[in-house]
Order: sequence, then C-alpha cells, then structure tokens
Amino acid sequence: MQELLNSLIIQEFNPDFFEIIIVDNNSNYDVASLIHDFKSAYPEFDIKYIHEPRQGEQYAWNTGIEHAQGKLLIFVDDDTTFHRDYFATLEKDFTNKLDDIAGGGKVAPVFEYQKPAWINKYVMPYFAEINLGEKTTFPKNKFPYATNLLISKNIFKKIGLFKTDLAEGKKNIPPGTFERELFKRIRAAGYPVYYFHDLVVWHFIPQEKIDKTYVKEKAIESGRTLREIYRQKSFWWSLYAFWMDLLKWLAACILSLYYIFTTQWEKAVMLFKLRWWKSKGFWFSDAKG
Repeated sequence: MQELLNSLIIQEFNPDFFEIIIVDNNSNYDVASLIHDFKSAYPEFDIKYIHEPRQGEQYAWNTGIEHAQGKLLIFVDDDTTFHRDYFATLEKDFTNKLDDIAGGGKVAPVFEYQKPAWINKYVMPYFAEINLGEKTTFPKNKFPYATNLLISKNIFKKIGLFKTDLAEGKKNIPPGTFERELFKRIRAAGYPVYYFHDLVVWHFIPQEKIDKTYVKEKAIESGRTLREIYRQKSFWWSLYAFWMDLLKWLAACILSLYYIFTTQWEKAVMLFKLRWWKSKGFWFSDAKG
C-alpha cells in the first residue's frame, strides 16, 4: 500500500481532477493510520478512507463504486504502483466522452526475486499479467483484471455492480472470476472493451506467492468455472467443449516442442501440468486442488 501511495507522488497531474478512494477490506495492517499520515504529508490529494467489513474483493469494489463521485472509475490493487505518466495520460486522452468507457490497461508483474524458470507465458495470467501489445480492444475471450481496470460509472448504473454471490460455496476463486462475469454483461449491453496499452501499472509478486500449488489450485478452479458455464448450455455446447479441450491439448503438445528444442525443460513440463489441471477441473467435479 505504501508503494502505491508513493507512486502517486511522482505523477504529473492536477490532483483537483481526481479523487482517491481506499477501501480497507479488513487488512492485516493499519490502513487508516497510513492514509492519515499520507494526507498530512500531501494535503493536495483528495483521499477518502472507507472500511468495508464484508470480506471479499467484490464487496470492496462495489463499496468504492457507490462512494465515487467521478465519471470514470479506475480500479487497482494495493500491491500495484502506477507508471509515472499514468495520470498525465488520463488527463490528455480522457477529457471527453467519459460515460461509455470500459476496458483496462497494461499490467506488468514485478517479481520480488528472479522469476522461476518454470513460469511460462501461459502461467503469467495467474499473476494478473495483461499485455496485448498494440491492440486497442480485448479479444472476445479475454477481459481486464481489476488490477488495472477502467469503467465509466454510467455503465455500472446501466448493468449493475459486481456480482457478490459468485464465490458462494467455493474454496478457491480463479483470478478474474468477478471481472469475467461483469464484462460478459458489459459486452451483452453492446459496449466494446478497450485496451489502453499506455496506461501501465506494476504488479508486485512476493516470493511466497510464487508457488506451483497456488497455480494448480487456481487452474483447477478455472476448469470448474468453465464447466459451470457450459453446464447451463445445450448438449452441443458440451460436445464443442470436448473438441476445444482436445485442440488445447494438441496446442500444448506443439508448444512444448518449442520449449524442448530451446532447452526450457521446466517450462515444457509446466505447460502440460497447467493443461492437465484445467482439464481435471473441467471434467471431474470432485477434482481436488
């Protein structure tokens, strides 16, 4: 959190154009005191502190939305920092038509120590990486994470807030569960989902989070979530899901050859494990994390 606040200090922007809302969702450290000290040192920033006792990011996000006064809302995690020109870019590129914006910016993970050799590009989304190059919109099968998310408040008024019941009865929630459902409604309402490559945040990954068990649990739960989506559809959708899984296994085999030929053995092994965990979650309802 301190690093996030520090990244605000180096921004070149007019603080009068922005409000900053910090939602404390039962944090283990004294967020209120931290915000108080920061406001005392930098009174030019309009920072509101709110405590949300209901545990869950979906509750924290909705509380922030309800208290926000601005037209364009930006969501970031407490372990992110803004690139130094983030707000300057906002002032330059987002001066008009703020009522119908939905999308997200680039998220660049920063590992506490060296990135392990087993982490390939297909594992990186589990660490909230978003990098679509020079694209201007998200593909239909992708969506932004709340690590760096921009949505007009007007859109929330039209389609509703984040669903709070998606986590009921689930031990592990795949990354992006709430965002996926929200952007499904946003797309159904006819809004394009933009990608803003010049709005960059750095996402800190602590050493204790770099764990294969963490990735395994999230991958299995991701498969379960996909199964629930297809379960609500017809038999033909189930058949389609079967063939898509086969194609993904074929793609994993082909991609693994690249890693093998370039002597990246650990990445090749992880590619197969990741594919197995997702398939396991999809096809076996009693799959354990």
